[in-house]
Amino acid sequence: MGMSPEPPRTRPPRLRIAGAVAGLLIGTTAAVLGPAAPASANVPGLQWLTASSNTDSLVYKAVTVNCPAGTVVVGGGYSLVGAEGSVVLDDFIPTTTTLRVGAGEIVGPGEPADGTTASWQVVASVACANPLPGYEIVEGTFSFGAFTRHGNSQAICPNGKHVIGGGESLSNGFGQISPDELFIADTLVHTGADADEDGYSGTWSMTAYAICATGMPVDTRFANDTGPASPNGKAASVSCDPGELALGVGWYTSVSNSDTAGQVVVPSVNRVEGSPGTVTATGHEDPNGYSGNWLVTAEAVCALTSG
Repeated sequence: MGMSPEPPRTRPPRLRIAGAVAGLLIGTTAAVLGPAAPASANVPGLQWLTASSNTDSLVYKAVTVNCPAGTVVVGGGYSLVGAEGSVVLDDFIPTTTTLRVGAGEIVGPGEPADGTTASWQVVASVACANPLPGYEIVEGTFSFGAFTRHGNSQAICPNGKHVIGGGESLSNGFGQISPDELFIADTLVHTGADADEDGYSGTWSMTAYAICATGMPVDTRFANDTGPASPNGKAASVSCDPGELALGVGWYTSVSNSDTAGQVVVPSVNRVEGSPGTVTATGHEDPNGYSGNWLVTAEAVCALTSG
């Protein structure tokens, strides 16, 4: 395993109005949304590795975790630990041998120019395995004009290949644009993002990444935590069948009023340590809070392994 912390980069100001910072996550209500066929995939040499950034209050930080020599990235997850609701994901980027996770702070009244005063940390978790038949990573990018409130992009596997994991990244709008969806289907990855409530006046783009292979039908499970506003956060957990392990992770959020989308962020979607077939997604309201109903959904991409 290797860890390569990324240097800070210059970022535009964050425009959200900060209120009281929300607290810790509370109880989880998980509900399986639909049945899934048994996995027929077999992933030799599957292993999960984790790398972390420093814990501090830098406005932006990122970490890259590397697969061991001879293995490739087949999935992964991330966690933004600390300052929940005041930190947003920017990048969750798989390459053949690495996974990079980057995130940044929100700037608001009463906080220094570089964002929240709370300390926080980026954790990147990568699933590595021996090279699979037909393995490749496909990208799909879509650009959006000024004042676009919502955008999405797709990455589609070539004919005969199936998605086993995914990722996303943003260009511009950092902190003012929040990813709200990484949805993994049989042959495509669909990503979405929302501007915060005061919008973003510049142009921006979103890239979706699909990790593809042949003979690897996707076996997905979903669960959600829904209901009234919850400033302390919500979490959804979903488990693979016995004998399966989680490869990729997905998520999405939904709010009751589309005009206020962007006020719920997802600080963590990751495999549960010690429970290799379970994925948990956490959702958190931004410092401004949100008064309506909303949900967070976790997705697990499951497969058999051959050790």
